[in-house]
Amino acid sequence: MQTFLDLISTDEDILISNENIESFKLLKNKKKYSIIVGPEKSGKSKLAKKFANLHNIELINDIPHNLKFKNDTYLDLNKLPTNEESFFHFLQYFIANDISLTIFTSSSPFSSDIRSKAVPDTLSRLKSFNISNIEQPQDDLLFKLIQKFLKFKSIAVSDNIIECTMNYINRTYVDALNASETINNLLYQNNHNINLSLIKQYYE
Repeated sequence: MQTFLDLISTDEDILISNENIESFKLLKNKKKYSIIVGPEKSGKSKLAKKFANLHNIELINDIPHNLKFKNDTYLDLNKLPTNEESFFHFLQYFIANDISLTIFTSSSPFSSDIRSKAVPDTLSRLKSFNISNIEQPQDDLLFKLIQKFLKFKSIAVSDNIIECTMNYINRTYVDALNASETINNLLYQNNHNINLSLIKQYYE
């Protein structure tokens, strides 16, 4: 059974599900060195911001030249510069000073294309990190995501509209967002009326 938790009581609720529960647990348990890998629009940055606020952790979005960190830190950077010596020194600083570091990224540093270009010492340091992957959404989460994205636009449609749309899209976070945009546009173009025929006509 798929379960969802409203982690944030704002307009940008994070849906905790089977696809990201391990990452959620990793952050909740405050593991010292961790990597959260997740595809585009999977909520990595929202998780980073939420837990940074919860645990009073510094959140950064780039590799600074001056390494003066004293407290636990989150690095939210989609593409890790594993081929640059500066990134190795950044990692080494935290490990040598026994400071907690969690990295949020879109691509695993151990994927074949990144690994082949990485500084070997950088990969050696990263192998000591706990790693968790946010998986692409399955049907239950995909439905909830489209519903959530529509809610952001103050739009509510019947379940069968969303279910019909799901027949035509891939199981990705980006496709869920695009599907909500499609429904929104069809509503705008058809005087706020929508039906299954319009969905099928658009996609077919």
